[in-house]
Amino acid sequence: MESERELTLKGFAVILISAIISVTINLNIPVKIFLTGLGVSGPAGGMIFFGGIIFTLWITLAHLATDCRRYSGVFTAILIPAFCMLFSPWYGVVDPPWFGIYGLAAFLAEGVIIEMACRAGLGYARMAVGGGIANLACLLITWLAIGFHTGNWPSAGLLPFYLAAALASGAAGALIALIIVGRVKGNIQG
Repeated sequence: MESERELTLKGFAVILISAIISVTINLNIPVKIFLTGLGVSGPAGGMIFFGGIIFTLWITLAHLATDCRRYSGVFTAILIPAFCMLFSPWYGVVDPPWFGIYGLAAFLAEGVIIEMACRAGLGYARMAVGGGIANLACLLITWLAIGFHTGNWPSAGLLPFYLAAALASGAAGALIALIIVGRVKGNIQG
């Protein structure tokens, strides 16, 4: 049997690797170019449509893979914007210089919501709702920060579509994580 220290080190490795994979995907996939080509504009478009795969999946996967250890989702979530900001300011905003705090707050909210969804049980519906709400909360905090500081707001006419897409994206990411971990561990409840 493994000692508590080994579990902690293993858990930390899972958290770190999950965050690094998420950041690598985020920094290397040209989401903005792809969305612009489709005629989608506005702040945080990548988070709307791909946040579930780029962020929610990896936060949820780390939390589930560490047996839903307390704060594993939160730590993973906070590491993602922290690592991203090593390469560039949060959404390119440099005024105010502390703008990156919004990124940390947005992902903190996402991590907390994912952990709350796991506490309710590992069913498909619970995780889908939790992942969707988590991605949506992260997006809303990001939109508010960008809007208040840059004046760049999402299109009011497209808002219902964007909100539904963010919910669906987050739900998909959480479900993919649940399926992956469920196949490995075999512990999913209906």
